[in-house]
Amino acid sequence: MKKKEEARWQKVLLMILMLVLSIPMVGAAAYLYGKSFRDIFTLLLMTAACFGVVVFSMVQSTIFGTLHYDNGGHYARFVFFFLISTVASCVLPALESEGWVVPAFALALSLFSNAVTGILSYAVLLGICTYLASADILVFLLYFFMGVIFAVLFDKLDEDYKTGGPMLIAMILYVTGMAAKLVFESRGMVSEDKLAIAVINIFITFVIMLAVLRFYCASVIDKEKGKYLIINDQEYKMLAKYKEADRQLYYNAIHTAYFAEKTARFLHMDVDVAKNGGYYHRIIVSECKAQEKSLEEICKENKFPPKAVQLLQEYNYKSLPMKMRETVAVYIADCVVSAIMYLIGKNKPNEEDGNEQEKAQTDYAKVALGVVRRKINSGILNNSDISLSDLGGLEKIYTGEKLYYDFLRRE
Repeated sequence: MKKKEEARWQKVLLMILMLVLSIPMVGAAAYLYGKSFRDIFTLLLMTAACFGVVVFSMVQSTIFGTLHYDNGGHYARFVFFFLISTVASCVLPALESEGWVVPAFALALSLFSNAVTGILSYAVLLGICTYLASADILVFLLYFFMGVIFAVLFDKLDEDYKTGGPMLIAMILYVTGMAAKLVFESRGMVSEDKLAIAVINIFITFVIMLAVLRFYCASVIDKEKGKYLIINDQEYKMLAKYKEADRQLYYNAIHTAYFAEKTARFLHMDVDVAKNGGYYHRIIVSECKAQEKSLEEICKENKFPPKAVQLLQEYNYKSLPMKMRETVAVYIADCVVSAIMYLIGKNKPNEEDGNEQEKAQTDYAKVALGVVRRKINSGILNNSDISLSDLGGLEKIYTGEKLYYDFLRRE
């Protein structure tokens, strides 16, 4: 797949190509399965309308930024899996319904768009498959709900890309659903042939899921982490130059990133995004002034991932409310660091005994706690996705950092 984001004309071309290839494919399959011309005409009209809705959902999700990771800039991945799924929906009706390996396609379509677009696409293609096979509505419902479960279980993958739990749950539910289908349709007397087909189906579905998740990891997750490894390095050019150009700005970035990263780990946020925001929340403003460019232009030049750009926009654009939890983590970290660095700069301590040092540490912990509570009570976080338990966690983090405050004071 392409590494660079696709231009608008490329996205339009891909959507047109998807419709041009998929709709005739469905019509040809209906003809081969012996459907009447009247039925084929009706099917093509409905297919075209439903596929049009899929395109609309994809474009709308791109506009509002609700697609997973960088899917908004890489339509080719979704189109590829949509066409593969269309081929499957045209071929599988030739098999017994126990052999339909369709739920894995719901997973692929959702991963490379979002849950809404993926489930919508899957529902349309499964409906076509069910119609071509003249299958019972219960078959559609079984595979539809299994596909929805697959899509939802893998909708939010954590930073460590842990798929073991969701995979185990998905396969247990799938085996249970297939067993219930066999028992219900055979009235308790399951034939060996159907049982063998069902077992093969489960195995192939499992293999396809592994292949899809591996491809997703290679083309999306690892690529995103690779970007963060580069730009979150303290020696990265845009960050390192401030070590000499503006030491106060540089150390604010270093300390804010420390607290933002710690907060993200403690509260199970996206650590890479929070750390990146800690480094660049102020530096990006300085870069915009120095280069006379917009925030988005500088982020694009430095290949910032979409969530990193969103955080910097929420932090710096007053017209945008802080929504992301990671933005809140950076905001609180910056407020605490700024307050403590200001006090340290104003009251440089002389040589004092151990008791005095302990007292200073305690004072800085109280300052940090006061800053956190004041920002929480101000209502500025009311529109964010931060929860009450997260807010309690913030207070624990900043009251337990006495050693780091001592490090700041000695710096």
